[in-house]
Amino acid sequence: MIVKMELYHHGIKGQKWGIRRYQYADGTYTPAGRKRYGVSQSSSNAQRVATMMGMRVKDVVNTARTQVTGRQYVDTYLKRGTTFARIQTSKEFENFAFYATYKKADSDKYMGLFGKNLTSRANSDAKRAEKTANASGSEADAATAKQLRDKANNMKVYQLKLETTKKLKVPSDENASDITANLLKDSEFKKNVVASIEDSKEKMRRPTQQVLFKQAQNALNKDPSKMTTSEKVAVYKALNLSLTNHNQQEVAAQAKFYSELKKKGYNALLDYNDKDYSSYHAKRPMIVFDTDSVKLQSVAEANPKVVEKMYAKYNAERIMKEIGANTIGYVGKLGKKTVSECESYVKQKTDSYLS
Repeated sequence: MIVKMELYHHGIKGQKWGIRRYQYADGTYTPAGRKRYGVSQSSSNAQRVATMMGMRVKDVVNTARTQVTGRQYVDTYLKRGTTFARIQTSKEFENFAFYATYKKADSDKYMGLFGKNLTSRANSDAKRAEKTANASGSEADAATAKQLRDKANNMKVYQLKLETTKKLKVPSDENASDITANLLKDSEFKKNVVASIEDSKEKMRRPTQQVLFKQAQNALNKDPSKMTTSEKVAVYKALNLSLTNHNQQEVAAQAKFYSELKKKGYNALLDYNDKDYSSYHAKRPMIVFDTDSVKLQSVAEANPKVVEKMYAKYNAERIMKEIGANTIGYVGKLGKKTVSECESYVKQKTDSYLS
C-alpha cells in the first residue's frame, strides 16, 4: 500500500502571498514588527495573544483614520495605472523626485492656485527688477529687468499627466519616521538634515511650520535611539517639508533618504507641507521619488481662462480656511477689536500674503 504524504500550508488569516506584514522590503522589521516578533517566547500564551490582538485592532483603527483624514497612519498603496497631474512652466518631464496630485479636486486646485502663483511670481520678479533698474540707472540692471519682463510676458503653464507603471507604496508616519531615525545614526546624514531644517525654517515662515521646525530641532539634540515616537515623527515631517529645497546639503540628505526608502520598498511620500502646513490644504498631495515607476502620459498647455476660474474658486476657499485658523489668535493681539474686525484684518493680511 502506498501512502501519499502531503503538506498543506493555509497561511494566516488576512495574509496575502508575497506581502510581508510588519516587514520592510529588505526583510528588516517595522516598529510594529519589532513589537510583534519581539514578544518573549517565555511570555504566556495569553500575553502573546493579547499583544497580537491589540496590534490587529490598532491596524484596523489606523486604516480607518487614514481613509477619513488622508494622513498616513498606515502604509498605503496607489494602484498601477493611477494618473498623476503636475503643474509647471516647462513641457519637459525631468527625471527627479516630483510633486503631483492624483485626486481630481487637488488637481483642479493646483491648476488654479499654483498655475496663478507661477505667473504672478514671474510678474512680481519683473516689477522688482524694473524698480531696481529705474532707481540705479544701471545698464546691467536694465538688461536683467528686460530679461525678467520677457520671461513673465511669455510664460506658459503646462499640466503634465503621468501614469504609474506599477503599484506604488507610501509609508506610514510611524515607518517613515523609523527609517529617518535609523538614518540619523549616520553623522553625515544627521548634519545634512540639521542644515536642511535650518534652511527651511528661514524660508518657510508660517506659524505652524515654525512650530514643527522647532520641535524637530529640539529632538535632533538627542541621541536618535532615545527619541520618543512623537519626536521621530516631528523630525520626519520637518524633513518632509524641507524636500522642496535644494541646496548642496539638502540634496545630499534627500538622496540618502530616498535611497533608503526605496530599499524598504517605498516609492512615494505624502506631501505634508501642502496637506497640513501650507495654505493649499490639499487632500492627498504626493512626492514621487521613484521616477522609474511612472511614465509621461501627456503634456497640455493650461488655458488661462481655466486657470483664472479655478483660482477664483479655490482661492476663496483657501482664504476662508486661513481666516478660520488665524482669526482667534489676532483677537488677543488687537485688544478691544471685535471678532468681525479681526476677521477683516486677517483677510486683508492673508490676501496680501497669498499674493
